[in-house]
Amino acid sequence: MNLRHFLKTVNAIFLFCFFTFDSTAQVYSNKESSTFSFTLGMTSSNLIKDSMKYKTAILFTGGFIYTVVLTEKVNVGLELLYTGKSFKDADKIIKYRYYYIDVPFYLQFKLSESVRLNLGAQYSSFTNSKIIVIDPDGKAGVNSKPYNNIKPSDIGILGGIEINLNKNVSAAARYTLSASTFFEEKNTNFGVFQFSLNYAVYRTHKQFLNRHKENE
Repeated sequence: MNLRHFLKTVNAIFLFCFFTFDSTAQVYSNKESSTFSFTLGMTSSNLIKDSMKYKTAILFTGGFIYTVVLTEKVNVGLELLYTGKSFKDADKIIKYRYYYIDVPFYLQFKLSESVRLNLGAQYSSFTNSKIIVIDPDGKAGVNSKPYNNIKPSDIGILGGIEINLNKNVSAAARYTLSASTFFEEKNTNFGVFQFSLNYAVYRTHKQFLNRHKENE
């Protein structure tokens, strides 16, 4: 899939969800019906079934989250992320960094008022990558150059948990595994642990699914 076409499609999905859900409902409530948030965090990645046995390395992830309330116990979430997935060799002399546009889509099950379980899928599209070579003797310094990608695109399955720290900030932990791990035994696949902080910047209170008026 062409990256420009992919980004336009994702943007259209976000705009459709945001404006359709917000504008079509006429019933208001003291309970929020959708939330738009920023997210920023770190990733720790490993390669599944990789013959080179690279070690994990830390990189970053960041982007946007839009969640919509389906029922009292279930939300649906859609995200747009720019994610780095990094590895290093055994001697820590060479680091490999791969960057992807990730689009997670999941159901969010409310375990309590402040704890939620996320289960779903993720589509990833490769953007760029580079290899960083560190000279231990200090003569050549640090050299960085473009590098070939591992997977042009990827479909993963994800599971994680999210906990409210206060009204607007939550902490989230997630593990995403390439779905092809289960049926492409000879291919290299991603396993990515992600920890992030989410900040809610906008909430709506229009009840587009539950059209009965709530008691304030």
